Amino acid sequence: MKKFTLLLFFAVILFSSCQTSKQALFVPGESQARIKNIYIEYMNIADEYMKLENYSKALTYYKYAMNNKELYWTCYYKLANVYVYQEKWGEALDAYKALLSRDPENSGLKSSIAYIYAMNSEFDEAENLYSELIEQNPEVSSFLENYISILVSDEKIDEAFNAFNILKDKFPENEKNSKFEKEFESLGKIKNEEENSNDENSEAKEETKESSEKTQ
Repeated sequence: MKKFTLLLFFAVILFSSCQTSKQALFVPGESQARIKNIYIEYMNIADEYMKLENYSKALTYYKYAMNNKELYWTCYYKLANVYVYQEKWGEALDAYKALLSRDPENSGLKSSIAYIYAMNSEFDEAENLYSELIEQNPEVSSFLENYISILVSDEKIDEAFNAFNILKDKFPENEKNSKFEKEFESLGKIKNEEENSNDENSEAKEETKESSEKTQ
């Protein structure tokens, strides 16, 4: 009987506390979950600022969110992107190198680093990194495309044209091929159709003239 009374008394207390208290019952881990939700909200706010191209505000809120250990590296990657959009090449390079140190085989991170080198006019470093990426990922056309663009920017036109010929052979349906053709035409590496036609007509006339001279 005593046992039943004690159990009943405990049930009454529990029920009364639910009815009379305005505060929710303590749930283990609930406060930590709330704190994490706050940091997730910081990250979401930063993402929205990125869409609005308000990079300074995005940077601020990503840094807030990085105070949560579970979100740190996700926000660190987003932070690196902000530095790129702000054209803060030194900060962007440091951030991407830190990310690469955690994932050394990540070709996307290597490509981003090569891009940063190129935008900072460090062409040799960018070319070396893209050469490595092309060798390691021969099926990825974008690495070859970027390599060509960097060589052109570095005024290494012959090397760029050779790389373009490789691109055409390996990826004949690549949509960037026509763009590169026009660029190399303007650089004098490819003759346009009108020039080719004129050259062919000139050669034909020359051959006809030579033949007529021989028959006389």
